[in-house]
Amino acid sequence: MKHRMHWVLGKSIGIALYAILLISAPVVAEEAEVVRAVKMDPDKLAGINLPAEEPFIAPKDVLEGNHRPRGEILHYGEQLITEVYEDDPATFDMSEPTVYDEFVLVLSGKLILTGADGASQEYVAGDSLVVPKGFTGTWKMLGNYRELIVIERDAYEKAYGTGEE
Repeated sequence: MKHRMHWVLGKSIGIALYAILLISAPVVAEEAEVVRAVKMDPDKLAGINLPAEEPFIAPKDVLEGNHRPRGEILHYGEQLITEVYEDDPATFDMSEPTVYDEFVLVLSGKLILTGADGASQEYVAGDSLVVPKGFTGTWKMLGNYRELIVIERDAYEKAYGTGEE
């Protein structure tokens, strides 16, 4: 009987020590990163306090109007960049093919794209489009033109450089 009691006591102590080790062991599990949706700033989408940007259309390519870009990157993601862009009424010559695909949601004003074949398409607030890589023609903005654009990050960085705004 004494032998059996030592065995039970030994087993209990062993289990207790094992439990203490488990409880006191440092937690090494990594916390998962919480990923949340990114709300676009409604003031920026409305054109409120958009900072001036450096002109990126060469003066020789401004066919009419003024090129005074304003805008802000709203999200600089791992794969996509989302930006709000605004400009004065103007028409740009785009005889050099675009270097990336660009999703556009017209927020205000009117956009008239005329392809190299002479066919024109008009877009107003609420319309969305994709300007495919390689597009050539003219880009005409009427009214207080503002758009939300989404571009693939690598292509954007090749065109404009790297780094978050």
